[in-house]
Amino acid sequence: MKNAEFNRRSLLKSAAGAMLASVGARGQVTGLLPNSGSPNFPLALGARETLDRKQDAHNMEVIAHISGSTIAGGEPLMALWARGKQRLLPANGGFVDISDPKKPVVVNKGITRGPGAVVYNAKLKKWVMMCTAAAPLTSATPEFPHGQYDKELRDRSVNFKGLRGIRNYDITNPEKPELLQEFSTGEKGNGTHHNFYDGGQYAYLDCGWDDQLRMENHQRPYSNAIMIVDMSDPAKVKEVSRWWVPGQRLGEEAEYRKYIFAGDQTSWTGNHGALSVPKRVEDGGNVGYGGFGAFGMYVMDLSDIKHPKPFGHVQYEFNALGTIPFHTCYPVISDAAHPRLQNLVVAAHEALEADCREVYHTPYVVDVKDPRNPKIIGFFPRPAAPPDAPYTDFCLARGRFGSHNTQCWLAPGASRPEIVAVSWFNAGVRVFDISNPTAPKEVAWFVPPQEGEINNYESWWRGSTENVFVEWDRNLIWIGTHEGSYCLSCPALGKPVLEPKKVDRWSVPHCNVGWDEQASRAFYFSGSNKASS
Repeated sequence: MKNAEFNRRSLLKSAAGAMLASVGARGQVTGLLPNSGSPNFPLALGARETLDRKQDAHNMEVIAHISGSTIAGGEPLMALWARGKQRLLPANGGFVDISDPKKPVVVNKGITRGPGAVVYNAKLKKWVMMCTAAAPLTSATPEFPHGQYDKELRDRSVNFKGLRGIRNYDITNPEKPELLQEFSTGEKGNGTHHNFYDGGQYAYLDCGWDDQLRMENHQRPYSNAIMIVDMSDPAKVKEVSRWWVPGQRLGEEAEYRKYIFAGDQTSWTGNHGALSVPKRVEDGGNVGYGGFGAFGMYVMDLSDIKHPKPFGHVQYEFNALGTIPFHTCYPVISDAAHPRLQNLVVAAHEALEADCREVYHTPYVVDVKDPRNPKIIGFFPRPAAPPDAPYTDFCLARGRFGSHNTQCWLAPGASRPEIVAVSWFNAGVRVFDISNPTAPKEVAWFVPPQEGEINNYESWWRGSTENVFVEWDRNLIWIGTHEGSYCLSCPALGKPVLEPKKVDRWSVPHCNVGWDEQASRAFYFSGSNKASS
C-alpha cells in the first residue's frame, strides 16, 4: 500500500530516523570516529623475540673496535680535530684519539657537555667546539607510550631548568677545554639540536627558542626552526635573525591547516638539521639548505642575513604519517670533473619508530641547480637483510630501520663526490655510489651486533648505528654505535692508510684558508708516542 511505503522521508520523521541522522551527520564531520587519533601499527608477526648478536659485512673490513665511547659524525657536519698527525673525534663529552686507526684511544671523557661542531677558526687561530644544549626529549617508552602527549613526561621536559642554547669551548688544547660562553636561545622551547658552524662569522642553529613552535610528533613538546647567530667572538655570541615555516607557530592556523598532516600527532613539524651553507655569506655565499621534516627541504636565500627568506622548497610527494622526511642536508662537494654531480644535495630521512611502526622513507638526491625549484631526482635503495640473517627484513630485526646521518661534509682529504656513506640504525652503515644520481647503488655495508636486552625497550629501540665519519685521505670509515665505535675499510674508497698522517687539506676548500697556521706542537694521548708536525 502506498501509505505503508518505507521511504527516507518517513524514516527521518521518526525518532529512530532522527537518531540515525544525527549519527550520520556527526560521522560526516568528524570522520569514522570522533578524535580517532593516529593509526595503530601492531608489531609484525615475524618480529624477532631476541636480538641478533652476529656481525655482518659486505665489501667492508673491521680495522678496529673500541667499546664504551660513541664517536660523533654527520650530526653536525664537522667533527674532526687535527694537529700534526694527531686526530680526535668527539665522543661522550670527550674525544677518541684516532691517530693510529688500529688502536683508537678514549681520552678526556666527560670534559665537555653535549655533542657539537668541531672546527678550526682561522681568524682567531683557535679550535672551537660549539655544543648543543637542549631540554630532554619526550620519546615514547613503555611507561609513557604517547611521549609528549603523556602529561607527566611532557612536564619533565617543559620544566627543565638547564641551559637551552649552545656552549662554546676553546679546544685548541683538547686536554683542557675552556668554556667560552653559555648562550641561551630562550628560557622556554627546546634549545638547539643539530647546528652548522664551519669556523666563519655565522652559525646556523636548529633552534627552539620558545613554546610557540608547534610539534605533532611525540618526541618533543615543541619544534625547532632556524636561528642565525654571529660567532665573530665565540665568547660573545649575538643573535642575527630567525626564520620558521609559515604556519609552524601557534596562532598561524590558516597557514597550518593547509597541510595534510596538521593535527595528526605523528608528523615531524619542524627543523631538524640547521641550514647547511656550502659557501660562507661573508665570502659572497647566499644559499643554505635545511630539513624541516614534514614541511620539506627549504632552500634559503641568505642575501640579507638579517632577513632570511626561502628561495624555494620541495616536499616528498608520498609523504605519510610519522618519521622525519627531511633531516640532514648534505651538499655534494663536486667540481668540473664531475659535472653530473654538481648542484646536488643528499637529503637524509630519519626513521623514528622502532620495528617500522611508521611509513618507510629513504634518502633523496635533490637537484638544486635552480634554487627556486629544487627537485627530487633520485632515491637510495632499501637495504636488504644479510643473506644468512635470522630475519627476512630489517623491519623484523627490532629497533629503528631507516637512515639517520650522512658522512661529515668537512673531512680530511679530497672528498669523492660519488661516494655517500649513511648510518642506518639497525641496518648499520651503508655505502652508496651516486655516479648516476637518479639511481644510487649500494656498494658496501657493515652491520654490527645488536646491543641491549630485548626486555629493556630503551636499550635497543633506537637501533645500533647512529653516526658515520669518512677520512678521505686515509680511506677509512668510522661509525658510532650505542655500544662503541668501529673503524672500517672499504674497497670503494681504496686501500686504507693505517698509519698516522698529517691532514694536508680539507674537503671544503674555504676551510683550508689559514688553518695550517696553527702551532705545530702535537702529541698523542695514547701513551708515550709522539706525533711530528
